[in-house]
Order: sequence, then structure tokens, then C-alpha cells
Amino acid sequence: MRNPVKGQNIVIIGSGIGGLSTGIILSLLNFHVTVVEKNPLPGGLMRSYRRSGFDCPVGVHYVGALGHNEPLGKMFQVLGIPVDELFTPLGQEGIIDRYIFDDLTFDLPTEIDELENNLIKTFPKDTAALSTVMKNLRDISRRMRETPFLLYPNDPFQNMDYYQPMGELLESLHASAGLRAVLAVPCQLIGVPLNDCPILFHHMVLAGYLFSSWKLKENGGKMTDVFVRRFRELGGVLILDDGVKKISFADGRVTGVLLESETELSADAVVAAIHPKVLLNLLEEDVIRDTHRRRIQGLIETEGVIAVNAVVNAAAHPAVSHNIYRLHRDEDGIIKDGCFYQLRESNAPDSNLLSIITKSLYSDWRRWENTKSGSRGKDYEEKKLGIAATLLKKAEEIFGSLHDAQILDVYTPLTLRDYVNAPEGACYGAIRSSGQLLKIASLNNLPVPGLCFAGQNAIAPGVMGCLVGSFDAARRIVGAERFAKEIIRV
Repeated sequence: MRNPVKGQNIVIIGSGIGGLSTGIILSLLNFHVTVVEKNPLPGGLMRSYRRSGFDCPVGVHYVGALGHNEPLGKMFQVLGIPVDELFTPLGQEGIIDRYIFDDLTFDLPTEIDELENNLIKTFPKDTAALSTVMKNLRDISRRMRETPFLLYPNDPFQNMDYYQPMGELLESLHASAGLRAVLAVPCQLIGVPLNDCPILFHHMVLAGYLFSSWKLKENGGKMTDVFVRRFRELGGVLILDDGVKKISFADGRVTGVLLESETELSADAVVAAIHPKVLLNLLEEDVIRDTHRRRIQGLIETEGVIAVNAVVNAAAHPAVSHNIYRLHRDEDGIIKDGCFYQLRESNAPDSNLLSIITKSLYSDWRRWENTKSGSRGKDYEEKKLGIAATLLKKAEEIFGSLHDAQILDVYTPLTLRDYVNAPEGACYGAIRSSGQLLKIASLNNLPVPGLCFAGQNAIAPGVMGCLVGSFDAARRIVGAERFAKEIIRV
């Protein structure tokens, strides 16, 4: 969509954080907004789920830059979402994350100067390389704090050098394998390997957590409820358990959507807070050119994950105030595999929740590709539980004996595929690699009047990426000049 929308009726497909935040912004700008969700409950990956009375997280394990004058914090202020009601700060002990490799342990601190000190102390022979990396990181951090980042998310980053792969930069700087491995971890958080991850995305992720890091006070269900409440306060309409069957067009522009229930909703614009490949299924063949369709169909996905949520005895396994990554790298510093661990308080006083996430390829689950969640059979359940048992055994290297751990749930790429309609169960969608940037960029300029993307499909993955994408979608709908004028006033 290249021109502002003239009408006032907007339909948003998808009620994840991208869809709901876009709905809130457009409602603030006096549009009539309807969000349509195929699932019985809203929230997408933002929502947690309950097993045996315990709340299990899905997509929100920790978040960066929620402080009052920080990028995500400013976006929450515009949305009218209370940070203090939902989140509590991480890093009270001076550590956000602990990276444990076979040959070294590195603690990610809570501030950019401390990061530089820790890196120099750990890698004294990499001083020259670190000088360049930290200069770039500080520049991007500064730009993220400035108003244009909120209003025109693409404009502050016109330096094409920042689209160079992070691994390529480190190689040119002759960085050691150990430094490369430590700096590769932020790439893992958006599903892009170090050698393919643009410097810009790497530094945005890292800077976000260094601004400040936060975890949910309660759960993703509460976070979803707050977003829904705010959307409805502003007059927004939320339709649940009724997906979009087709997007309607007339005279070359969007006119509305047809729901699975055969209900027709008129619209002057449709915002797709869904995966680009899923959007194609909602369009008639002649709506977009074959070249554009093939470009979207050819997008490479980020790798899938398998996640285990287990309850452990709180007395034996007290909550850990930082996240832990157990990682394995090769001799060149490339991370080959690893696990993310978060051990936090649960909603029961005598139990804590241990979450474990690691890579799992969609191809590993191909045998059950044509099945649906809840009906995949005994073999599938046995495979899931077998992997979970192995992951718990490995976790004992970090946490000691977990013989009393109770597995609450295990979800796979197929689970995510079915729940959020993501091809191949990729929780970060299409990969934001250097080699795919032009294809990704083309998504922001769909040649269809009245149709655009929002959330992580528009700009970048993660909570911050989702909101940046939602602000960008609203800017496209109202026009840059009006958006800049009115969003500041909000």
C-alpha cells in the first residue's frame, strides 16, 4: 500500500501483539477497527496457556527497552498500555543473560558501558575489533532513542553498512572465535545465523536488552487481556473463533473480507498481521503479479523450536534472576546448538517453572505434517516426551538433579504452525537474513491499494519488532505527515 486510506473502516487479520497494537493505534487515530482472530482466544504468541493449573509462556519470556524514555516504553505509552502493571525489571543482580560455552562463561550486563568492559576483560586481544563493534552499537542505540525511530522506522537507518552481515564484519576485523560466539547470541533471538544477520538487526536486539530488560509479572494471558481491554476501550471490535476466508476487492482495491462463517465485513483497508505466505491464500490469483507472488512463496523461514515447560520444587530449585543459555560452538565461533533456560516463580508458592527452548527442524516432524494438534497419536506424544526427558537431563548440568520435575507440556513446530498459522512453525516468520533483505523489504510495498502488513511481518521479529511494524502500518494507512503530527499529540 503506497497511498493513505481515504475511508475509516479497517479490518485487521490476527490478534497477536502486532494485530492488537495496530488496532489500538488506528483507534486512537479515530478509525473504526475490527480485529478478526481464527482462534477462540486472542493473543497469538503473546498469550500463555495453562496446564495442570500452571501458566506456561509461549512467545514472551523477556522483553527489552520498556523504560520510560526507551523505544518500546515510548510505544507502550502511545498505546496506553501500563508497563508497571505487566512487567518487572530483570537484572537486579547486574546480569540479564549468562552464556555458558564449553570453554568460557560470559555474563551479559545491564548497561552498554559494562558490556564493553566485560568484553574487553574476556577478550583482551580483540580490543580493535571491539572498538568498531561498540561504536556501531552506540550509534544504533542513540538512533533508537530518537523520535524518528517511532515515526519513521526505516529512516534512521539509511547507512547501508549496517545491512552487512555481522559475521562478515567480525571476520574483516579478525575477531576471535570466542568473541564471535558471544556476539552470535543476539542473532539467535531472532532466528538468524551470525553469518547472515544484518548488523542493524543484531544491534537493535542487543541494544534493546541493554536499555533495560523485563519479565512478565504474571503471564501472557494477563498481557493479552490488557491489550484487548485497551482496544475495546477505544471502540475496537474483536471477532474470535472465525478466521478470514478471503479478502475482497473491487476496481483494484480492497473492499472487505469474507469470514469462514460467511459473514462479510466491509473495509477501506485490510491489515495483515499474519504470515505473508498465509496472506497469499486469502487473495485471488490476479490480485498481485506472479513475480510478487513467487517472491513471497520463495521466502525462507526461520528454524522451528521445541519447548518444554516443567514444574520443579521451589525449595530445591529457587528462581534464577537471569536467563541462561547453554551453547556449543565450533572452532570458528559458529553456534551449532544450545538451549535457553528460564527458571522463574510460578503461580504456586511451592513450585517454580522451568522453561527450556531449543532448535527443532520442521522436517523432524514431517511424519505428522498432515495431522492437527490434539490428534497426532501415541508415537508423536512419545517422541515429544522423549525429547523433553533428554532436555531435562541436560538441564541438570545447570540446575542439579531434576528427578522430581513434572513436565507440564511440550510444544513443537507443528504446534506453533497450527496455533498461529505459521508455515513450518517458524515463530519468527521469514528469516531476516542479509541475503533475503530485498524480498523482505518488498513486503512493505504491496502493490495493492488498501492492503499492508503489520507486526513482525512488516519490519522485524520480537516484541519490539512487532510494535515497530504496527506503528509503520498505521503510518502507511494515515499518511506520514498526519501520523507524525497526531501520534506525537497522543
